[in-house]
Amino acid sequence: MTHDPTSSQSPEDLGQIDGDNLSADDDSGFAVMLSDAFDAPPVPKTLVQRLDEGIAAQWGESPELIPSRLGGAVATARSGTRWFRTWPLAAAVAATFMIAFALSSGSSNHAWAAVVDAIKRQGLMQIVAADGLRWLDLSNLVVGRQTESKTQWVDLRKREVLTRLADSNTLFRSSIEMEVGDSAADLLLAAFLLDRPLSSETLAQFRGMTVIDQEWKERTVDGQDIIDLHVRFKTVSDQPISLTLQLDPKTNLPLAVQSKSGDQTQLTSLAYPDQSLPDLQMSQFPNDLTIVNTTTEPADSTDTLDHVTSGNMSESQPRARGDAVDTADSKQRSELVDTLPVGPAKKWLPVAVVSSTDAETLERINTILEELWQREEVRPVDMATDLVLLRRVYLDLAGRTPSVTEVRQFLQDQGSDRYERLVDQLLSSPDHASQLAAVWRSFLIPEGVDLDAFGGREAFEKWLSDRFAAHEPYDQIVRKLLLAEGRLSQSGPLLFYSALKLDADQLAARTSRVFLGMRLECAQCHDHPFEPWTQEDFWSYAAFFAQISRPKGELENVSSVMRVSDVDRGDVMLPETETIVPPRFLGQPLPPIDGTPNAASGNKNATESARRQRLAAWLTGPKNPYFARATVNRVWAQLLGRGIVDPVDDFGVNNPPVSPELLDTLASQFIDDGFDLQSLIRSIVLSKAYRLSSGSQTAANSDDDATEKRLELFAQMNVKTLTAEQLYDCISVATMSGQNNASSSLARFGNSQRDMFLQQFATPAANRAEYLAGIPQALMLMNGSLISGATSEQTSGLIRSLEAPFFTDSQRIDVLFMATLSRPATEKERELLSRFISEDASPSERSAGLADVLWALINSAEFTLNH
Repeated sequence: MTHDPTSSQSPEDLGQIDGDNLSADDDSGFAVMLSDAFDAPPVPKTLVQRLDEGIAAQWGESPELIPSRLGGAVATARSGTRWFRTWPLAAAVAATFMIAFALSSGSSNHAWAAVVDAIKRQGLMQIVAADGLRWLDLSNLVVGRQTESKTQWVDLRKREVLTRLADSNTLFRSSIEMEVGDSAADLLLAAFLLDRPLSSETLAQFRGMTVIDQEWKERTVDGQDIIDLHVRFKTVSDQPISLTLQLDPKTNLPLAVQSKSGDQTQLTSLAYPDQSLPDLQMSQFPNDLTIVNTTTEPADSTDTLDHVTSGNMSESQPRARGDAVDTADSKQRSELVDTLPVGPAKKWLPVAVVSSTDAETLERINTILEELWQREEVRPVDMATDLVLLRRVYLDLAGRTPSVTEVRQFLQDQGSDRYERLVDQLLSSPDHASQLAAVWRSFLIPEGVDLDAFGGREAFEKWLSDRFAAHEPYDQIVRKLLLAEGRLSQSGPLLFYSALKLDADQLAARTSRVFLGMRLECAQCHDHPFEPWTQEDFWSYAAFFAQISRPKGELENVSSVMRVSDVDRGDVMLPETETIVPPRFLGQPLPPIDGTPNAASGNKNATESARRQRLAAWLTGPKNPYFARATVNRVWAQLLGRGIVDPVDDFGVNNPPVSPELLDTLASQFIDDGFDLQSLIRSIVLSKAYRLSSGSQTAANSDDDATEKRLELFAQMNVKTLTAEQLYDCISVATMSGQNNASSSLARFGNSQRDMFLQQFATPAANRAEYLAGIPQALMLMNGSLISGATSEQTSGLIRSLEAPFFTDSQRIDVLFMATLSRPATEKERELLSRFISEDASPSERSAGLADVLWALINSAEFTLNH
């Protein structure tokens, strides 16, 4: 047999060696010697060739250390037996030539093994990179990194991770589960020089790393001798890894490492500080720091060493859910702390995803809130009553008040978990899907846009409602919206493009507000005045919408015959310049790489992914620093009246989150649950903050400043106004207008009377905690046709149902209160209203009195507000 001497792989079966005329001891010794030789560092090919030539000159025949072109099998058949019978002499001659070569050349061994040994003897190695410092102590298997935001230290032998945020006196200490094998030094050095993350994925890629080829050459640069060493490795997974180093010929220490990105080659210098490892550790982590011990799971992050404990999950390898709340609590504390959204949004890191059960997430939310209130010395108000909570959750999840029947059913349910079961019931109802569609339509379609020619807003809401009813993940819905194609007359998601006139700048402004939580259009004409977003940032983001088919020039209106599709032309330029701006993801320095197959595009001629394809994939991805945070913040604001970041579309250093940890806990759950909106909503409406009262029950809580602080910190529920859709539906349910069964789902689509009311009662889609309705809306509630018909004793279904003789007047009043305010009347209210309904009143007088009471209740603040 023959074997390539430059390979470090052992023969599959040493017993196959031809051992004629060798004793058993010789066979055994020979096998051990060969095995040791195959495990030794490989000899460079140039040296092997010189050995081959020298032995051939002295021996009279080549030992074929370099395989013959005829192939190893032919060469072995001819000369294998004779060669192995005389191997001791050949080995002696080879050894002689190797010694002679070394002495004659006067050179040292510059192989990879020699470099590893030299670095181990040296101690500390340092790389100064653009993003900070990196350290390595190979003999102690310690690697570290320092950036503007934090310093991190990983000790593989101790299996310990130390993390300290910038300007913080707290040291987070956690464990890391990584096996330390014989090849740990080679793996760690290669990963350090190549700037690979210290993660389970890197371990898998580098596992079983062995040298398969290496060569070095000496050259002189500016009078200094330098060794260029090029090493190729192979792993058990056949992952090719190559490394090019510049060495000091006297010490074998690397002076620089060469890396390649695209067509550009970069040379990174290495340094060797005089500081010892203990001194460096003491300077970065002084003894007076407060140590917080945390528990973490193996890191699956593949970003950088910075995320070694961040817990960002791989999509193909989700973490198992924990069982204990305290374990999830400590895990989230440690893994979220590295990536909290603090400082300029441009520098935010992706959310650290921590897998946990719904119960663990809810417990964590409540713990964060309680710690926030304690830290800010705020005392939360009392919990809302069950009936107040009943009305609130119906309005928020179903977009309407409960019917009288639904109120009675809730009161009759004595189960301790009746509220939780009610939430689950509402989340699975058709009314929830259509209510959620109305909310999201208000976010996406600007106010005042006439879409009647394209099917109206109802067509857009119907499309959204169908998606929500099918429980499609939110990221998929957004991708379908962004990638919609077809004629504008087809309505549905294309109404989004119709409303924004297919303009790249309008599409960029709207999508960045809704999906990224940023007012990026503030950088449209100049750099953002308050945040580090530049004019190039805005237009490079808008460039993703530039290659959509549309007529040239500015469009005053769009036609229903126009078509939305991706084309291979179209660019944006900086205003008042001729500078074309290529597409670029926010917060990233370079444009995205072209050439990804356009699998989802209907354009058969496309050879690369369309710009919208790339944008949709990045925008909705779990690694996007903004998408999940912006979504959970917007949902929180919709349910609690104000956002964790408020306003919800103004992420940045000048508008920090009230609680970054709360924001990322929700975002982590949202990503971990596959962008499930219903699961997110459930966690929020079950939280303690959502279940608090909207009123101040004590005199001590009535101070305006104290109230404002409680509202800001979610220690008191905000009073929210009703949207036009909610108001119409509440009137419809309360008065049983046009319905045979008040508890059935509402007919929200194809209802002309509802559409007319929405047009007349429309108010700006702003903060729901601010009352923006005016005199026209107030007059409509007092004497509009809807109210007149709903409260008339001749036409009101509710008033006519109360004519039944088995009702007492007190019961009739209770029914009116439960229909409108979702609660029975108090004793004082019954006493007051009994004056309008005398005991000896005729049926017509009684009906008129009840109609007046119904009109007054509908026009009350308690009915028109969500408290």
